[in-house]
Amino acid sequence: MVEAFLQAIRENEELHLQLRGVTTAAGLAEIAQSQGFDLPPAAIVKGFAQLLVDSSDSLAVRNFDNLGWDMGELLWVAKTWELAD
Repeated sequence: MVEAFLQAIRENEELHLQLRGVTTAAGLAEIAQSQGFDLPPAAIVKGFAQLLVDSSDSLAVRNFDNLGWDMGELLWVAKTWELAD
């Protein structure tokens, strides 16, 4: 389902523009649902993670790098990442 949502983003400029200001999984889910995708926030996050896990090493690195995080953002993620519930 995440792959279909990614394809819709590539094909729909209006959807792409709606997503530009989204900063949370809940925000992504809200817009996805408005487009007819049944993707709760956790399904989106886990779907992206699964795509990384299932990809080749080089593709996983390219997709991670494409996130465009700067060092401050990476440090914040490292500092605040929760390891268990």
